[in-house]
Amino acid sequence: MIKLICFLKRNPKLTRAEFHDHWANVHGPLFANTPELKRHVARYEQNPRSEGDYMRDPETLPYEEQGFDGVTVMWYESIEQFQAMVEDPVYQEKVVPDEAYLLGETPTSWIIAGDENVIIDKPGGREKATAKLICLLRRNTALDLPTYRKHWLEHHGGLFQEVHNLNKDINAYDQNCRLDIDYEIGPDRNFDGVTEQWFDSLERFHQSLGEPEQKTMVEPDVAYLLDPAGTHLVMSDMPRVVIA
Repeated sequence: MIKLICFLKRNPKLTRAEFHDHWANVHGPLFANTPELKRHVARYEQNPRSEGDYMRDPETLPYEEQGFDGVTVMWYESIEQFQAMVEDPVYQEKVVPDEAYLLGETPTSWIIAGDENVIIDKPGGREKATAKLICLLRRNTALDLPTYRKHWLEHHGGLFQEVHNLNKDINAYDQNCRLDIDYEIGPDRNFDGVTEQWFDSLERFHQSLGEPEQKTMVEPDVAYLLDPAGTHLVMSDMPRVVIA
């Protein structure tokens, strides 16, 4: 199983409301109701950016300075199924024009990942969550890929497993490593992974950032691990399941 994770920024000609309405009520159903497309996809979720998270970049900001509007996650049985979908004439005829309307000419930031590394998975935690943090990551250029992956999994993930004040507010935490083959497919897409974390609420997430260990342990580790210019986050409402 592979996972396509796409961070979406709306067409500048669309308002946020227009983007979210079209994404939910036109683009998603296009996949769900078109057998030629649906047959390629094992699962499809839309993670819409929450209204509370938009407070970080209000609409009064210039479009170029505003962040992403949501995250698509699609599962496929194999990389071949993903490629077959993209090459399907129905995809080219129906999806490509709809994506052009929805996203405009803004490049989509995406990775293809394999099975996620589960760092935290508290019983019932995902089901009762109402907020989800999704982060697109680019490694520090001083680190090679094996070093980055090992540190992200064992040390950075380990902090959230072992330090009570970092663990207590998170219901679940997955790390999605970009597949080696995806570096060949898209060498110009210089991202290395995606983090997903589930919380009871947006307020609980903000509360977690106030723990002293965030300053003393997490922030220095993030500075070692990541390129800040290539790190982007979306705080989402819980996913809409388009194809289950």
